[in-house]
Amino acid sequence: MARVLLIMPRLPQRLGTPYLGQLMVAASLRRAGHEVRALDLAARYGPTDDEALALCEAWGPDLVGMTLFTYSAARGYALARRLAAPGRTLVAGGPHATLCPDEPTRHGFDASVAGEGEHAAPALAHALDHGLPLEQIPGVRTRLGQGPASAPIADLDGLARPHEAYPCYDMSWYDAQGRSVVPGGLMTSRGCPARCTFCANYVTGRAYRYRSPADVVDEMVALRREHDIRSFPFWDDAFTALRPRLRALCAAITATPELRDTTWTCITPGNMVKPHDLELMRASGCVAINFGIESGDPTTLKLMQKGQRPEHVVAAVRAARSVGMTTIVNFMFGFPEEGTAELGATLRLMEDLAPATDFFNTRGVLVPFPGTAIYERWADTYALREWWLDPARVPLEPDGLDPLELARAQEVDPTLALDFFRYTPELRALIARCVRFKARHNQATLIRMGAGDQSADAA
Repeated sequence: MARVLLIMPRLPQRLGTPYLGQLMVAASLRRAGHEVRALDLAARYGPTDDEALALCEAWGPDLVGMTLFTYSAARGYALARRLAAPGRTLVAGGPHATLCPDEPTRHGFDASVAGEGEHAAPALAHALDHGLPLEQIPGVRTRLGQGPASAPIADLDGLARPHEAYPCYDMSWYDAQGRSVVPGGLMTSRGCPARCTFCANYVTGRAYRYRSPADVVDEMVALRREHDIRSFPFWDDAFTALRPRLRALCAAITATPELRDTTWTCITPGNMVKPHDLELMRASGCVAINFGIESGDPTTLKLMQKGQRPEHVVAAVRAARSVGMTTIVNFMFGFPEEGTAELGATLRLMEDLAPATDFFNTRGVLVPFPGTAIYERWADTYALREWWLDPARVPLEPDGLDPLELARAQEVDPTLALDFFRYTPELRALIARCVRFKARHNQATLIRMGAGDQSADAA
């Protein structure tokens, strides 16, 4: 069996838990009998590139798999060049490798994987074990060719569970107190039926697929029994997209005695949840919901193909607050067709929603990720091609900040200074005002919650 090392390169923001997608790949490899270790360079207290290189040389893996995001691609390529060695195969996967499948092999990787990795990774390890050509595996491409496109995984219930890969990680990377396990959350469905022009999440595709309620509940119970985990973040892109499935899952959680004192959180586009669904969600343990709203201007929403109007989501946010949920609301700024009038409407909607909103998403200036409709439409107009290969366009978040210090730092969005879409001075000033509004609202919430007596006094 193969010896596989999985690496997550440094990201602009540090991670407080293992990345769920890589956990699932690691679990799939372990279930197939391979020896797996993971090095998370993006973790809050994770190893450096130099330390990762030393650990790799000491362990001697046959296969190194690296999860690439657009923001970590350049760092990943630099690390891959240092990791290259005879008898070692370097494979890139993750969102960026899916969006730019030919790019990794031009920057030091032997192969790349487009799409979901739970089937491809064990197939790659098996091929290396038996001397088979990698380029015949679905979703895989090398310098010699490429296999057929991989189909979306239909049987999500049959996948290995993320917690099966916990032994691959050093949990002290994520928690200063050295707890043995830090919960990384669950994925109960894959795919998002929305067609937002700014969204680059093509790993799981647009076809909405979901696990059975019984399988989700079984995983939650296992995490509770084996690791005493009582809080479950659900990382689905569109958790509430199918309402009969939503109701069935809530009913299954409610009916399970071992889950009666557990809580969970979820993410959903603002128009995919109805106010009367929220009481059912809250009764089954949902304590926080993250709403994607993005703009307060109907024309901008139409251009981004969001499929909603501002008034469609305001009621849902207020209803979530009324049943006792923590509310997180997402807005974005700086769309190419957006002027001061349109952005002013967004600011007014944020102000209207502020009393019902605990936190706004941080910063929010639009980033033109490859593969998105916005990138393809404007890449030549604004010279955006392969901007992610310039390290100066990927600013790193400062390390070691407490939540309130971080909220203060987030009054400025470094993306605005990159000026992807050449904003006018007036629009730039209004974008900065919107970013600052969100950060100061979050600071006020943190102070109200008592986020450190000294920090609160300093405010």
